[in-house]
Amino acid sequence: MTAARLDHTFFEREMRPQLGSILLDKGFITTDQLDRALAERAENRELLGETLVRLGYVFEEDLARVLAEQAGVPYLNLDAVDVDRYAAAVVPRQLGEALVALPVRFTPEGGLVIAVADPTDETLMRQLAAEINCPIVLSVAAASCIRAGWRRTRPA
Repeated sequence: MTAARLDHTFFEREMRPQLGSILLDKGFITTDQLDRALAERAENRELLGETLVRLGYVFEEDLARVLAEQAGVPYLNLDAVDVDRYAAAVVPRQLGEALVALPVRFTPEGGLVIAVADPTDETLMRQLAAEINCPIVLSVAAASCIRAGWRRTRPA
């Protein structure tokens, strides 16, 4: 295969480092894997990270850590953290599940720590801010952990 093509118009508008470039630099994927994932991503209309995980090229936890680094927000291991039921109740479950976002705890300053799977989703913050009447402290967690957190926090 040829070298990874990072010349797609999607990447040209990006102000932050490109996910594919970060994963290549860290040795998580090869250029061949990136090329295949970029082709499938376009075909299936998925996010690049979703495609890489689906293809088995990247573990979901590694992807979440890289997305957190890329967005400049903390990574949160939800398997090692207790989710505050009162914090989770701030966001309607249906919305949280749709956004793949889980309120985890309140900060001492009165903010709300929310774990999200995709910190690059531009509509996410607007939708959360419309529901929440306090400062939002964003963190990133694996999507499967967020979904599991909703299942553990409240019955469906």
